[in-house]
Amino acid sequence: MTPKDYLRNEIEHRGIYRCEPGTYIPAKAKDKFYSWQFYLRRCMYDPKFTNTAADLLVPLLSNTNVQVGACEDAGVVLGMAIAERLGSPMFSIKKKPKAYGLQNKLEGRLTGQPVLLVDDLAGSQATLRSSRQMLTMMNIQVAKEYVTLINKTTGTHDAYLDDMNLVSLFTCDDFKLSWADYVAEYNKKPEFGLCY
Repeated sequence: MTPKDYLRNEIEHRGIYRCEPGTYIPAKAKDKFYSWQFYLRRCMYDPKFTNTAADLLVPLLSNTNVQVGACEDAGVVLGMAIAERLGSPMFSIKKKPKAYGLQNKLEGRLTGQPVLLVDDLAGSQATLRSSRQMLTMMNIQVAKEYVTLINKTTGTHDAYLDDMNLVSLFTCDDFKLSWADYVAEYNKKPEFGLCY
């Protein structure tokens, strides 16, 4: 099994929650529901998974003279693995400033290098957009590409952010997202495991 196949397999069987037919889980938007959802932290908190992902993503970067700015929370684990390979410190970008102490929006130290934004998923890309906007307002240079494990599109790896290149390993096409498609492909029910 190739390293990319290993990652895809882990996400397929451990990182996607699929609802049984006729059932749904609440979405972020009011009165909206999902029939499936990525839960990549179930995979990304495994060092083998995250290190494999970083090993595959870093060679795809056109510029490695960058510092990783990881979007909290899910991007932090992947960001650390990428930063280690780049030999540069990472910092995390908070969705909201801390409510106490310095009330900072960034956690870690900046090196002055262009910032490579890292997150787990590129869906609506609201987190990536707001992170880029915040860094730009702070006069911190943002790199010309950004990294996610999965681009939540079908049929394309196209980027959504103007003038930036998205580096990702997968799109939604790479997975059997619905309960029915999973059962048809693997001849078994999805086994997501317990949620606490």
